[in-house]
Amino acid sequence: MILVSREFLQYEEDFIKYYINIPKLYYKEKDDKDYTKNEMIAKINQIIFEDILIFMDIVEDSYNLLNKERIFIDSLTEFQIGYKSNDIISLAIEFSQLSGFSDISYLKGYNYDFNLEREIHLKDLFKDDSDFLNILKKYIFIQVKKIFIEFGVYKEELDYFEEDNINLDEDNTFYFTNEFLVLPFSSCEIHKEILNLLEIKIPFNKIYYYLSEYTIKNIVKKIIL
Repeated sequence: MILVSREFLQYEEDFIKYYINIPKLYYKEKDDKDYTKNEMIAKINQIIFEDILIFMDIVEDSYNLLNKERIFIDSLTEFQIGYKSNDIISLAIEFSQLSGFSDISYLKGYNYDFNLEREIHLKDLFKDDSDFLNILKKYIFIQVKKIFIEFGVYKEELDYFEEDNINLDEDNTFYFTNEFLVLPFSSCEIHKEILNLLEIKIPFNKIYYYLSEYTIKNIVKKIIL
């Protein structure tokens, strides 16, 4: 059984304030009272810790570029568990850097199968013969068009935006629930005017035909089409 706890780190250095929420994974056998040592768990915790350190280094680099202006920077991380079963976990960590009115954020997904003892990749969710990247781009395109309108992007740029403008590959970060595949796009990644972190949620029931047997059996399970 996979368990997740929260560790919180808060401190201030120069003009930077850190609010760091860290997910920490544990593993426990069904009838055991104590946590079980697990090499894979330790590896994932180390990966998460290193990603947080990288983020903090990025924040410090930003401060060094801006320190002449004496701008305060708030840096924070927050996480959410999208899916968790006895053997599978999908969680996401949002890394945010706020300075003045600027908010630069990105999200990274962590998806693992402890029964298979490996990371879950985006291609694992789909049939081998499916053109899943182009299929996903179609759903992303529809949602992004709506977002463009909400953010007041000029009609000329709206008309120019096409599916080919969407940068998506097999290594794209993601996470999932039992109902949605979630594809995040960092600040300005979709468009220079959209500074917000975007999370495009694609319902599994919309792409059910293209899902792999692994996804249907282990993640989606029962779904209403």
